[in-house]
Amino acid sequence: MDLKAISELKGLTFVIPYQQRGYKWTPDNVKVLLDDFNSFIDSKKTLYCLQPIAIAKCTDSYRFVVIDGQQRLTTLYLIWKYLQLNDTYKFEFERDDDDERKDFLENISTIEEINDNKIDFFYISRAYLAIKEWFEADKANEKKIKELLLAPKDKPSVQVLWYEVEEKKEHEAFRDINSGKIQLSNSDLIKALLLNNTNNFENRQQIAAQFELMERQLAEDRFWYMLQRKDIEPLKGQSRIDLLFNMEANIKNEDYQIDSRKSFFLFSNYSTEKLLIMWKNIREKYQRLRDLFEDPYTFHYIGFLIYCGHELNDIVNEYSSRPKTEFRSYLKTEIKKQMFHNRLEEYSYEDSKVALRRLFVLHNIETLLYRYEDLSSHKALRFSFENFPFELLYTQTWNIEHIASHTDNDLKKQKDREDWIKSVTTDFESLFNDDKLKILKQEAEADLNNDENFNQLYEYIIKKANDNPIENEEDKNGIGNLVLLDEHTNKSFHNSLFPRKRRIVIMASGLRNKKDPQENVEPVYVPICTQQVYTKSYNKQSNVNLNCWGQDDYDAYLSDMREKLKFYFDTNQGE
Repeated sequence: MDLKAISELKGLTFVIPYQQRGYKWTPDNVKVLLDDFNSFIDSKKTLYCLQPIAIAKCTDSYRFVVIDGQQRLTTLYLIWKYLQLNDTYKFEFERDDDDERKDFLENISTIEEINDNKIDFFYISRAYLAIKEWFEADKANEKKIKELLLAPKDKPSVQVLWYEVEEKKEHEAFRDINSGKIQLSNSDLIKALLLNNTNNFENRQQIAAQFELMERQLAEDRFWYMLQRKDIEPLKGQSRIDLLFNMEANIKNEDYQIDSRKSFFLFSNYSTEKLLIMWKNIREKYQRLRDLFEDPYTFHYIGFLIYCGHELNDIVNEYSSRPKTEFRSYLKTEIKKQMFHNRLEEYSYEDSKVALRRLFVLHNIETLLYRYEDLSSHKALRFSFENFPFELLYTQTWNIEHIASHTDNDLKKQKDREDWIKSVTTDFESLFNDDKLKILKQEAEADLNNDENFNQLYEYIIKKANDNPIENEEDKNGIGNLVLLDEHTNKSFHNSLFPRKRRIVIMASGLRNKKDPQENVEPVYVPICTQQVYTKSYNKQSNVNLNCWGQDDYDAYLSDMREKLKFYFDTNQGE
């Protein structure tokens, strides 16, 4: 793309193809444009940049087919005609059998009232009379606007982005632009500003390469979701690099949602020198973000704060003003503010899902960082470090699951009850030597719709399967009996007891045999703490029971949380 001053369009002919719609600008649209010209003149800025004109060059060097931009070109033409400027550009209309519309435009300055003989004449004449009314309100504007439109490119002037495609691709380009497949995004426009205002060829190459690298790395979800939440993804047709432009222009997300090209219009008024300073600032911001991304501590702490709704700009500003170790402490202090309770023991299943998810995500993060500290002392092992995938917090649905099953039975369908009985018969084969259990099973299987019989079997098995039950009612809903799990795997549990839950989690983690009967178990990301719960990694005793989640397991799990999260909470040890 190139930038062209309006004065450079003199003598050209713009061909409006048959598929283009007619002129539709309203008097308000016209007056807003003229008011903008006036404000630009008073601002002493150097460039007023209009939206792109997309054209295809014809065989003749002075003729161009208009793919996109007819409305802007027509309005500028009407202003030009009112000011009686000579050597303006001309129009040809493919769908016209005669030159009636072309002649009407060329003689527009003679009209005195709205012409409604044809729909195009109506809109064009109404727009022209609005231009006439605007200038007659203050005749001093005529000289100012005339000088502006006649100004060359190296002076304060009105310019358009000149987007030229090959003639043979004219219809394809028209289709793509008008169907929304091709949109000149905010980043496209800013890139054009930079490259067209950088005369040194080597500098242009360097900027283009830097731009491409930044866009490519921001496309990596692992990097992006350290910086932004899912609900503030770029608008359709825009680019992730807009984040950097908005940071530099101090444009808040709510303003970006209203006008995604706000930073472009701000930068379009910059001088070449100021544009290069802007680019230097953006490069420095980007490099700071990459530095933060490469550090495991800042990556995790910033990603967590962004997940909680923190503003990235606030974080980056703090990073610029603090030593690295102090900055890490700042991040942890900010994380502490995101917790819902002062003590771990205050959390329970009754808390909001937001509160519990934050707690368990933080436990997983600190577990990974503890592991990193251990590995970093061994050079051969440090590169096997695992990052928490923040992108999956937004692309997977997460539940808070009880580890030890409820004593309450919510299995109502006959098929679910049948599957549950088969599962526990396999997992707890030795239990079914119990004569009472055999009878309860027979009675339940005889009529699976009988709630009383099935509930008796369910409660008896729950009691017999756990040789070290969690007795305290509060603990049954406490965080030592809760875990973070993706929704699909959680649904696969379906009131299963611990052994089957354990198998499902192991298979979901990727250790799955094709012969496994649970074909509905999909490989997913299972957080490290969830894996450690179901593999009984927290309980270091030699006689660990893999068939249930008991009080010893609860206490060991909670003890690990106290240790890993002691900075954020008042612990029982008073730390």
